[in-house]
Formats: sequence, C-alpha cells, structure tokens
Amino acid sequence: MDVDLVTIPCVVVDSRGLPVWDLHRDDFRVFDNDVRRTIENLWVDTDVPLTLAILIDVSASQGDRRAEHRQTALAVARRILLPGDQVFFVSVDEEVRMWDDVATTQRGELLGEPCPKLPVNGPGLRSLSQCGSSPLWNAVYDVARLKLNPVKGAKALLILTDGYDSGSTHNLNQALDELHKGGATAYAIQYPSDSGAKFAPDLYRLTAATGGTRFQPPGDAYDSIVTRLQTDLRRRYVLGFRPEQLSFGKVRHQVRVEVARPDLTVRARSTYFLIPR
Repeated sequence: MDVDLVTIPCVVVDSRGLPVWDLHRDDFRVFDNDVRRTIENLWVDTDVPLTLAILIDVSASQGDRRAEHRQTALAVARRILLPGDQVFFVSVDEEVRMWDDVATTQRGELLGEPCPKLPVNGPGLRSLSQCGSSPLWNAVYDVARLKLNPVKGAKALLILTDGYDSGSTHNLNQALDELHKGGATAYAIQYPSDSGAKFAPDLYRLTAATGGTRFQPPGDAYDSIVTRLQTDLRRRYVLGFRPEQLSFGKVRHQVRVEVARPDLTVRARSTYFLIPR
C-alpha cells in the first residue's frame, strides 16, 4: 500500500537557546510509535505565514489582571505579526467568545457549543454554567478545531491564564488532540490565580506536548516571548517519513524526533494523526 509522507516540523537549538541551521538528514532520528523510521526528506521552511490565536482568560480567578492581559496580547501581536500573517483573539470565562476589539471590553460571538446552565432556584438569580467560571480546555478545543485546524502554514496558540480548568466538557487530552490534528504549537503566559496558586501541571503538559513552552508574566518586557515565537515558527526544519505500519489502522501516532549531537535540543510535537483517505 502506498502511504503518504508524514511531515513533522521541528526547531533545533543549542544550549543558549539559539537556532542551529547546519544540520543534515543524517543528523536526525525519528521514531513513530517507538519504531525508528527512515527520513526520506529534509528541508527548511522559511517565511511561512503565521496564524496566531491568543486566548485570554477573563474568568473570576484572573479578574484583577484582565487589563494587563489585554495589554500583553496587543503588545505581542504587534511585535510578531508580519504582512500575510493573521491573528485573532478569544476570551474564556463561563463562555468562549471571539474578541472583536481586544483594546476594549467588548467581546463578540460565541465560539463552539456553550456549556449547559444550572437550574435557577429562585427569582432574580443568574443562571450559572455547569462548566464553572473557566472552561479552559473547552476554549483550547474550540480554538484549535474551529479556527486553527482549517488554515495552512505555521500555527500557534498563546494562552494568558493561571492554567486552571473549572469543569470543561472536553478534557485536556481532547484539547491536545485537536492541536495535534492541526499541527499547532501551544504557548502560555502563566499568571498566579486569585488565591496565589501557581502549580498547573496540565498547562505544562499542553505546551510541552506540542513543542511549546510556558513564560512568566512579562510585565512590559515582551522580547523573550516574541523571540521564542519567532525562533519556533518563522523558520523550521521539516522531516518527511513514511508512518509505522505495525499497528495498521491506528490513527493516533506518537512521534519522537532526536538529533545525534547531545548538546542540541529538538522542539517538536509528540503526536500526529494519520487520517484515512
């Protein structure tokens, strides 16, 4: 059976975090479901158009930081976007909504299916969402499925959040799968919650599994965030290989990219989906 090439973009950096561009096909190893595969093609993508989704947590746990989130989202977008790129903004509290004008508090249409409402037990009471005040994984799922997956080129999701989900109908794995299907890389600027909590392992898993990372709140210093996004997304190695066939019919594949030189680090996603034709 003739099987189409799978392509996995990746970035290789040295110990200082600087990209390395003198590698050849024999410098890479790729494993598909733990089976080493022959790399048939290697090339470098340059000047790929970027689609950037910025997801802003405006739930109660981030209430004091909403203005800061808006300022950061605008600053990062202005610094990274080039002609031919596109950006859109999404907010999450009880609902997931497009944000037509992030410079104001005016938000736009609903994105995805809203969570059901809890029954109201008395007159004048506001109906609350069954998903709580911050269905973060629903937001990631909807952004990936509806906004990122349909487009071509380099795709990134930047999340401004404390990393806590309040009860989404879609879990973390489902959100991750949608990001993998579209080949999008997730990044997060992690802020403390209103209680001061900072431990959010699921947010770390989301970013690491897609080849992204987490940042500390930048204040007014955005250079490290913009530099990392530019390094990861503007110019990338692309590896082409035939998928592992021992588990024939399996749609979800685990992939691992390595380089022979121990002083270098590879950034790449950990999963791809082999969609039947």
